[in-house]
Amino acid sequence: MNNRISLLILVAMLCPVLMVAQTHVQNVKGAVLDQDSKMPLIGANIMIRTVDKTYGASTDLEGYFKIEGVPVGRHDIEISYLGYEPRHLKAVLLTSGKELNLQIELAESTVQLATAEVVAKTDRERALNEMATVSARAFSVEETSRYAASLNDPARMAQNFAGVTISGGQSDLFNEIIVRGNSPRGVMWRLEGIEIPNPNHFGGMGNSGGAISMLSSSTLSNSDFYTGAFPSEFGNAISGVFDLNMRNGNAEKREYAFMLGALGIEAALEGPLREGSRASYLINYRYSTLAALASIGLNPAGDVLPEYQDLSFKVNVPTKHAGTFGLFGLGGKNRAFFEPTADSTAWESSDDKSGFEEAQEVGTIGLSHRLILTDRSYLRTVATASYEGYTADSYFLEPEEDYKVQSDGLAEFANTTYRISSTYTHKLNARNTFRGGMIFSHMAFDFSSRFNEDDVWRTYLQSEGDASLLQAFVHWKHRFNEKLTLNSGLHYTHFMLNDRKAIEPRVAMEWQLNDRQRISGAIGIHSKPEHVSFYYTEKSENGDTRTTPNRDLDMIKAMHAVLGYDQRLGTNLRLKAEVYYQHLYDVPVEAEPGSVGSILNSRDVWDLSGEIAVNEGTGRNYGIDLTLEKFFDQQYYFLLTTSVFDSRYTTVDGKRYSTRFNSNYQVNLLGGKEFKVGKKRNNIIGLNGKVLFAGGNRQTPTDLIASREKGEAVLIDSETFSEKTKAYFRLDFGVNYRINKRRMTHTISIDIQNITNRENLFGTFYDEDTGQLETYTQTGLFPNFNYRVEF
Repeated sequence: MNNRISLLILVAMLCPVLMVAQTHVQNVKGAVLDQDSKMPLIGANIMIRTVDKTYGASTDLEGYFKIEGVPVGRHDIEISYLGYEPRHLKAVLLTSGKELNLQIELAESTVQLATAEVVAKTDRERALNEMATVSARAFSVEETSRYAASLNDPARMAQNFAGVTISGGQSDLFNEIIVRGNSPRGVMWRLEGIEIPNPNHFGGMGNSGGAISMLSSSTLSNSDFYTGAFPSEFGNAISGVFDLNMRNGNAEKREYAFMLGALGIEAALEGPLREGSRASYLINYRYSTLAALASIGLNPAGDVLPEYQDLSFKVNVPTKHAGTFGLFGLGGKNRAFFEPTADSTAWESSDDKSGFEEAQEVGTIGLSHRLILTDRSYLRTVATASYEGYTADSYFLEPEEDYKVQSDGLAEFANTTYRISSTYTHKLNARNTFRGGMIFSHMAFDFSSRFNEDDVWRTYLQSEGDASLLQAFVHWKHRFNEKLTLNSGLHYTHFMLNDRKAIEPRVAMEWQLNDRQRISGAIGIHSKPEHVSFYYTEKSENGDTRTTPNRDLDMIKAMHAVLGYDQRLGTNLRLKAEVYYQHLYDVPVEAEPGSVGSILNSRDVWDLSGEIAVNEGTGRNYGIDLTLEKFFDQQYYFLLTTSVFDSRYTTVDGKRYSTRFNSNYQVNLLGGKEFKVGKKRNNIIGLNGKVLFAGGNRQTPTDLIASREKGEAVLIDSETFSEKTKAYFRLDFGVNYRINKRRMTHTISIDIQNITNRENLFGTFYDEDTGQLETYTQTGLFPNFNYRVEF
């Protein structure tokens, strides 16, 4: 008995030592394809040389490869194939809890290998879309978790890129994407190659932002972000595009993930649909924990109690002869409400007797199909059904009627969209690739919006019906040689609601001066219909004849011109500069002489609702974007971006003003360092920080004397958006600890936005009770913690 106890004690003492001494390994697998035709490349070589032993494999007859037993950590991966330009993937993270699955595309070389040396591509920032030339970059899922205060959110991560600013939006917690001074309404979201509704919780109708993203890092793959001069396949956007991809699940074994954090409780599951096939599934579900935070006084939304949940999934089914099928979906619902204070003696302002309740539902389900037609061409088709639902009710307690609840606004929006996109790509040869396609969208809607203004109920929306949008495009990529590439195309848009059409030519060129320097340029026309509710706005009182004066308005259009210069200062250090000019025309503005309203200042469908508009406004944005980036290497990285710009618009009278989003500048400096810890250096501690300095919000001055006389705010329209609040400054910090165990990875992370708790000024407002101008500030110190386990 004593010997048995002694043995157990000895084993217990040795177990921690054995566990620490163990080197953990994981598998690296994936596929290698031709960049243009998407054909699998048979016999491509994949090598990993960042450890003492070289690991490698070659692709099989279907283009797949698998490298087993690779030590965990960051690795450089080399991919080569005869007749193609080799690629280097730098500092790719491999953990013990999840296999690494790579989708690699190689570009065919245009030179004879016997007469020229082909240099390996290491452009980690280049867009995945081979047709993109300027104002585009790829981003990885890891960056959304690594960058300080990004919170695993692609939109928050993109706010670090040059050309993107935060000022002018609803608040710094509301992750709107303001690109080069444009309204966030001009941003389009795409998922799996097709447009989707705004994928953010608590986002307004017609807006592109929201407090919390519905997208999960568990389901996303590497994706692209555009800030202007888009390729011809992109329509229905005038400022920016998020082109998101979902990854495939593991087709060989089941893998699981669970995350507990301040912003959500999340669980993910993936695995093969059937043993021996390459079909897979991937599903992720998340439920809000913000209500729990509110109960301990850490509610980031203030007095508002938010609730939300979301679900995302993808099923991937490749077949031998019928192509590859995919079923994907993304959906979420949320609710936020504020109840007025019942005790009237505690009322300090009129806001204390007011309450509201808002609810939102957004969902998309889609079916995709990619069919290889020949060894040089393929057809990709995606069909989706989407739903957007939004309800809002604002009310107040009336003391003179025994605190009876009185409604002062009701809104109900429902929009169902059916969309199909089909794209044909044909690689003529190593120099020429043709792409063409069509996109058809059909919207069925039911809108209702009424507000009580001075005891008179006014109707702003009361319509149901349908509308369609047809888009078509052609694109030609021509590579004159290894250094000079032309991308040209044409996009066509037909808004069938009012039979408005637009033809949008686009052209871009890229000249690789040498191994380190590149010049690029692009110019093109872009158009976008407004949210369909805008065309049905009215402003009628009870008994009035109802009219929809905006129904025949034309689409807004924008000419984008960009000139870029890119220089490699070292193997992993890049300097990039882009100067741009944007001319916007056919802009809807308020028709009444002397008015200052423009759709360019709107954040959602409310900002110009009820006003008669005409297409007589213009806009002008110009500026320079600078990026100095040290890619992750030698266990550290940094990113310095600077945007200097001017954004202005003209009214129906031709008067020019700053736009709401004309903050003029923003500087981001972020970086991080990783430290390997443990006897076998299996574990990683990461430290990340960010400094943000930006121009303040624009606002219109208030005439204080006139406001006191009228008893409500009176703005000085002749000085619209002439005032700016103090400059915005914020310091963010994040730390994470990644623990690799056998077949399991634990990650503990803490992100703190605004670690100094600086009270950045959002704006001022006239308080009817005090007769004074009061200020309100943006988000203070906002901590976020996460614990994640993958196995």
